[in-house]
Amino acid sequence: MRVIRILSLLFILLCSCFSTLQAAEKLTIAAGAGYRRLVEQLSTAYTARTGVTVEQIFGNMAQVTAQAQESGVIDFVLGDKEYLDTTSLSFSGEYIVGRGKLVAAISKGSQLRSLDDLTQESVARIAIPDPEKATFGRAATEFFINKGLWKQIEAKVLIVGTVPQVTAYVISGEVDVGFINLTEALAIKDKVGLLIPVDEHLYTPVLIVAKRLRQSPDSQAANAFVTFLQTEEAQDIIKKQGL
Repeated sequence: MRVIRILSLLFILLCSCFSTLQAAEKLTIAAGAGYRRLVEQLSTAYTARTGVTVEQIFGNMAQVTAQAQESGVIDFVLGDKEYLDTTSLSFSGEYIVGRGKLVAAISKGSQLRSLDDLTQESVARIAIPDPEKATFGRAATEFFINKGLWKQIEAKVLIVGTVPQVTAYVISGEVDVGFINLTEALAIKDKVGLLIPVDEHLYTPVLIVAKRLRQSPDSQAANAFVTFLQTEEAQDIIKKQGL
């Protein structure tokens, strides 16, 4: 009887220790602001499966990579592979999430129905994320140049920090059109007048990846996240988010 009682106490103690360890585990993901909804949904599903808390950091890619460099607490950075490959960050793995697509979101108050009409006088303001810091700002600028529009519309272009800031301007009607990624566009489709996909041949392909930092402080949680990304549940979320 005494032995059974001791074993029971040991079992309870072990369970308590495991629960404490699981509660202490966390994962930190930094991502381009245009993929906030994707990361939020993936994080919710991952936490439901593992019990691991996910901390999320968003901004333009310049902000995200700077924070990853300085903080030392970020496990994964999700964003444009081409941009991330040019940083001084040290990565231990790369996992392809999908291909990002540029979309023009037309405000409800605008009569714009074709991107060929961006030069028209009726189009007063065009918003894009900062092309020096944000992937889809760069993609939008490439589109303008390759389409032969830049010199004619340059004075109309309003440069803001991130994709969500572009979205806010479009929804409020302060600009006629804003250039954002498809993931963001799908989330606001009922709040804008029209969404027009941009010809993918007119800007550099955007491959979205999740890169694991070599300094990743939460190895078990990070390993579990890599496994999760390959599940059917994660792939369904990614597909529904336009990737």
